[in-house]
Amino acid sequence: MSDFFTSNSMIMLERAANFQWVKQRAILDNISNAETPNYKVKYVTFEEALRASIQQAAQGTSAAGSMRGAISSSVPVVHTAWDESARMDENGVNVSEQSMELVRNAYQVQHVYRAISGDMSRLLMAIRGQ
Repeated sequence: MSDFFTSNSMIMLERAANFQWVKQRAILDNISNAETPNYKVKYVTFEEALRASIQQAAQGTSAAGSMRGAISSSVPVVHTAWDESARMDENGVNVSEQSMELVRNAYQVQHVYRAISGDMSRLLMAIRGQ
């Protein structure tokens, strides 16, 4: 039996918050290295790893076993774009693009935190009996 804090929804929200944190760190690394020669852009993916884990769990071939295990074991993956360069010094950072990604990520973080807050508010309301 699962409780509220280990429900699939809360585990997914936790994984989403972790992804957003890793993505923000990668974007900030990219922006801070915008003037570093030969620096290559980092980007983070999560959806592909989650999709693969869920498909394996659905087919029964997952090492994690259950759907809950598949969600829990999915982690964001940091990639490096080795083939991209924005300038002659082989730096791959486009600061405008990274700034837009930072803003997009901030909105996504806000959405995840709002979802977590909403779930916690419903739990608190149930505890108080309102």
